[in-house]
Amino acid sequence: MLKIGCLILLLVFVVNGYAHNPQVSTISMIQNENNKWSVFITAPLYTFQLAIKEKYPEMNMDSISPFEMQKLILDIVKNNLKINGATDLKLTNDKVQLAHETSVFFDINKDDFLPTAISFAAFDKLYNHFTLLKIVSKKEKEITYILNTENAFEYPKKNEAYSRPIYLYLAICLVSILLFLLIRKFYKKMNLTNS
Repeated sequence: MLKIGCLILLLVFVVNGYAHNPQVSTISMIQNENNKWSVFITAPLYTFQLAIKEKYPEMNMDSISPFEMQKLILDIVKNNLKINGATDLKLTNDKVQLAHETSVFFDINKDDFLPTAISFAAFDKLYNHFTLLKIVSKKEKEITYILNTENAFEYPKKNEAYSRPIYLYLAICLVSILLFLLIRKFYKKMNLTNS
């Protein structure tokens, strides 16, 4: 509980520092005491407006009511957030809080759920934008990752899951060969001294 409280406090301070910077947004996925997951997405209202303008270029942003803006923001988030490759994930209790720093909150209604692959392309067309992703699980290691154009706003980066083990296996093979050669040389030396 202390971990979750500290995370939320940290996010409040960090996001408030970037509240007017349209280049920064955050996604926090937190598992609660009931093993259910909640998702918090925060970004400046201007960032959401830019994403809406990208999707609906003919829309006049000044004529949109707050209620319509909330619906559009929820639509942008739900259409661009993919968790574990699922587009049909049941998102419940969704709320949007409009302010300079706009927050979107919802719960994921699925048993035995663990977020392992996240894609959030809502802001991928915005110049130099990045999203801070934080996944806090009760059972797994905490994950912090930056979604940006370099990784196509996806966690994990494509082929990233396979890149580390290949290097690990290559390193193990190299060390094994070196050990084999050293042991072989040692035994040859021992045989020469015993003869």
